[in-house]
Amino acid sequence: MDEQNLTEENKRAEDAAVPTVVEEESFKQLFEASLKEKPVLKRGESIKGFVVSVDSEVVTLDVGGKNEGTVNISEFETIGSDLPTVGDEIDVMVTSAGGRDGVRLSVLEGRRRELWSGIDAALESGETVEATVLREVKGGFRVNLGGLEAFMPRSETDIDVRIAAEALIGQMCQVAIIEATHRPENIVVSRKQPMAKEQQAKRARLLETMAVGDRVTGRVKRLTGFGAFVDIGGIDALLHVSDMAWRRIEHPSEILSVGQAVSAEVLKLNAETGKVSISMKSLQEDPWMSASSTYEAGMRLTGTVRKLLDFGAVVELEPGIEGMIHRSELSWTRKDVKPTEVLSEGDVVDVAVLAIEPEDRRIKLSLKEVSDNPWQAWLADHPVGSKISGKIKNITDFGFFVGLTVDLDGLVHIGNLSWEKEGDEAIKAYSKSQEVEVVVLGVDIERQRISLGIKQLSDDPFEVFLSGVKRGGVVKGKVIELNSGAAMVELADGVQARLALREVPRDHDALKAGEEVEAKVIEINRKRRQVDLSIRQLLHDEERQAMRSYRQELSSEQAPSALALELQRKLLDKK
Repeated sequence: MDEQNLTEENKRAEDAAVPTVVEEESFKQLFEASLKEKPVLKRGESIKGFVVSVDSEVVTLDVGGKNEGTVNISEFETIGSDLPTVGDEIDVMVTSAGGRDGVRLSVLEGRRRELWSGIDAALESGETVEATVLREVKGGFRVNLGGLEAFMPRSETDIDVRIAAEALIGQMCQVAIIEATHRPENIVVSRKQPMAKEQQAKRARLLETMAVGDRVTGRVKRLTGFGAFVDIGGIDALLHVSDMAWRRIEHPSEILSVGQAVSAEVLKLNAETGKVSISMKSLQEDPWMSASSTYEAGMRLTGTVRKLLDFGAVVELEPGIEGMIHRSELSWTRKDVKPTEVLSEGDVVDVAVLAIEPEDRRIKLSLKEVSDNPWQAWLADHPVGSKISGKIKNITDFGFFVGLTVDLDGLVHIGNLSWEKEGDEAIKAYSKSQEVEVVVLGVDIERQRISLGIKQLSDDPFEVFLSGVKRGGVVKGKVIELNSGAAMVELADGVQARLALREVPRDHDALKAGEEVEAKVIEINRKRRQVDLSIRQLLHDEERQAMRSYRQELSSEQAPSALALELQRKLLDKK
């Protein structure tokens, strides 16, 4: 290329380069100008913005310099705030300053920073913060601190650990910060601590002015099996079930309900522990004060069975007045009966007053005394000596019992079974359920016993025999038993006599069973039913009688009889 052409080419190049430099300088100026008009946003910066639109997902804000950013609509719900409207100015934090997602803003993060500042301050100062209980979780509850979630352990929920979760969820309350760490983010709170602190303060103020005997009012806070806890202005006072009324109360729910207003008197007060016991019944008239003029022995009353015990039944005669039926007073016929076999709680019964002891707050009652004594009534219909029939119910070693009515039995003692037989020999003739005829021997109303007899249905053969025989009389009988010292002689059916061997002459032949003998009655014991005999005395009496006859014959100068001569011979032989 020649020099001329080269010069022209360079000139054209220079001419082309001039507008390029001018364009670059203009762009730079325009960019710098735009920076002055559109502020630079930094991540984490707190700014203000105006709402330009609100849709179903985001709120769009103008944050100045033609910058627009969005806030997720759910954040307003999280912080518990109403949705803003177009034109509202709100505080936000920049979470993304540009890029593919554009400008992202957050009301929650700004609030969180503010909340964390308050949490840290509350942890250091011990002040409380407001919280809303969200839901129950394992071991406790999740609570919302206005945008921050915290954990509230079950043990830090309430002074009363038995409080139900339903009573807390959705409720706003004051909590103390127990623990707070930013990374990892963890906040632990207590609802119990500020409650306990407030309760302690109330107790202190109340205990300073309260004294035993004061009348207080409050509301029932909680019912238990043994009583009720009543809030009397910051103190949960114990109202024991026994102090609710003068009448017997099995459970507080019979007269009280949670939330019910009550008036009571202070019974006990411990300023150190803060424990207070109150009584409702102390404000009521004691019914026992007039009991001595209302009740007296012998009265018949109607009451309600309130409690059954092993040893008897408690009967309410009027509210606050109760009497006791001992188990021995429950039935005429059933011995040592269990109260549960006769009565049930709630039964309305007629009772008789046996004794009243107002100083000991006791009334002795009887259930059986309001009905006729069955032994007395039975005796009126079956006097001693009357004959009845019945079945043998039970046989024992000492006799057997005969059923007389559904409830009454009579005893036939073993000694009243037979005139002739004794012991096992007499009782073996009878068996259970056997129908027998008996005679009434006696009725002991106080001891509740009826004595019966079977042998009394016939005359006593012993007495029949003795009606014709006296001591010194001569009888005949048969030897039925020989013992070492005596022989038993049967004189009549059912009548036996004892013949001692010493009362048998030496020259008499040895006695044998079945032998007929004649002897003299020398002793009669009706109590022991015993007759003693003697052959020796009989022979002696015969000899004496013969001698008297002999002497009488001699004195009359008559020729002696053969018997007299024989007696004379015997007398001469003895000499």
